[in-house]
Amino acid sequence: MSSLIKLLPENVANQIAAGEVVQRPSSVVKELLENSVDCGSKNIKLIIKHAGKTLIQVIDDGLGMNSDDLSLCYVRHATSKIRKPKDLFDLKTMGFRGEALSSIASVSHLSITSNQISDKNLGNEIKLEGGKIISKDEVLCKKGTSISVKNLFFNIPARRNFLKSDNVELRHIIDEFHRVALINHNTNFIFINNENEIFNLKKSIFKERIVRIFGKSTKEKLVPINELTQIANIEGFIIKPEYSRKTKTSQFFFVNNRFVRNSHLHHAVRSAYEGMIVENHQPSYYLQFSVPKDSIDVNIHPNKTEIKFDNDQSIYAILKSAIKHSLGQFNICPSIDFDNSINLNTPYNYKNKKATIPNIDFNKSYNPFDISIDSTQNIDLNPETSIEKESLFQNIFAENVSQTSFSAFQFDNSYIITKISSGMVIIDQKRAHQRILYEKFLSELSFDNNVSQALIFPVKLDLNTTEIRFLMEAKTSLIHLGFNFSKFTKNQVEVSSIHPVFSENQIHDIFQTLINNQMSDYKNNSDSLNDYISKVLAKCSAIKNGDNLGIAQQESLVNDLFACKEANISPFNKLIFKVISLESIKKMFFK
Repeated sequence: MSSLIKLLPENVANQIAAGEVVQRPSSVVKELLENSVDCGSKNIKLIIKHAGKTLIQVIDDGLGMNSDDLSLCYVRHATSKIRKPKDLFDLKTMGFRGEALSSIASVSHLSITSNQISDKNLGNEIKLEGGKIISKDEVLCKKGTSISVKNLFFNIPARRNFLKSDNVELRHIIDEFHRVALINHNTNFIFINNENEIFNLKKSIFKERIVRIFGKSTKEKLVPINELTQIANIEGFIIKPEYSRKTKTSQFFFVNNRFVRNSHLHHAVRSAYEGMIVENHQPSYYLQFSVPKDSIDVNIHPNKTEIKFDNDQSIYAILKSAIKHSLGQFNICPSIDFDNSINLNTPYNYKNKKATIPNIDFNKSYNPFDISIDSTQNIDLNPETSIEKESLFQNIFAENVSQTSFSAFQFDNSYIITKISSGMVIIDQKRAHQRILYEKFLSELSFDNNVSQALIFPVKLDLNTTEIRFLMEAKTSLIHLGFNFSKFTKNQVEVSSIHPVFSENQIHDIFQTLINNQMSDYKNNSDSLNDYISKVLAKCSAIKNGDNLGIAQQESLVNDLFACKEANISPFNKLIFKVISLESIKKMFFK
């Protein structure tokens, strides 16, 4: 009987490994950028086309590879970074597993050009398709390495079909670029997307790199941290509590120059901010940890962003204490001085001044008992008459209310229940209002002129450069809806007028939600940009479950809902109302 267990072919093993290492285009960007950093590059250039689906290219001026290195670099578990087991606990580089290039080569068209000698412009090039060598030649090239990844997942159609929209994938690529560029601030980075330069970052200090990536407005929000201990050194910046946000867009932990995700450390930061930020808001931070290399284990997952500490409880306590100390040191935390009352503070000019009798003006001819009424006034001084009029008005008002009462009521501040000829209907007030506003916004986007509500003072949006770039795509439609901008540059956005449906205190949430959803799957489920914007704005401005509605509001909501073209479902394909027939009600009581 033949053996059942067989050794997998190399290309099959590589494709299996690629499932963990190469999850999307941003995974490729991360691995290639880290390789360029590991080889000592001073200048790194990232070129992207169609969110990495067509092309990902990284060009650096690092050490480079000779012909023999080039023949081995794409082989699984071939690496220049470790030699023996104990090297895993003395890592000086980002990569060490020797899996990245072999995994990338197995699911793409890969081309690598490299030159190791600076005074000769002659190097070598190797091309692979699906992990198989197509050609290997000598070529003209400068010192350094250029790696091009084309047609990612060409041989795995299912994986390629499950990639998100270009905006979503580009957002993930930008996130990976941020993580590498932030910590390696001594390196020059250029990022080009579809032939447009997005970032051109020159060598700088850490604070300047943060400002250049996230915008000039970030500078005033930063609070420095510098804590030196025998267990760990912590330095970097946190954001002032008043600038906390609902999203986790600016949260960075770097351990020995490696970006990591760690929920335990994040909890320490949240604990330090306790009482200073809103419950559902998130603090932002850019923190670097320097710890002994043998006190951490990086070999947890192929993406190398998970890490284990030998003494995580101590680091938790140090981090929490350091953040509280910095917030207090820079007068961010509120302070109360019980020995000093602000009401008792006396201005310097009045310190030795004696009290004087104040001058009082009054009308000497005024007679409070004179009930004569001027002919131009219409004042009823008879208390009995006033009471009668008030009573009569209340009776009339009560009669009008009873005559015009609307046969509906609100249940649990979330549902409106009303009767119809065939029984009763239960309406979800939030979804109903979303449908009404969605059709309203969609209709207004087809009008030539829309009403706009001007703001007394322009509102400056707290957005970084990446978020502004995503907002730029929706700018024309927003202007058409009644939103106007006094400033709209790559570094700053100011709103000068808004759609009348919204209030001024909603502006920040509207634009933040618009940006966040632009990076999510909402856009994939929309027919057009106008449809997408209408959905997001309807979601932002709709009444919420839990809001108490008056009789008039309930009546208006029901009437407006059934005037919609599609009253059955919300813009997000959720049921709005449920009809319970009279027959069903009778069956409940066995009639």
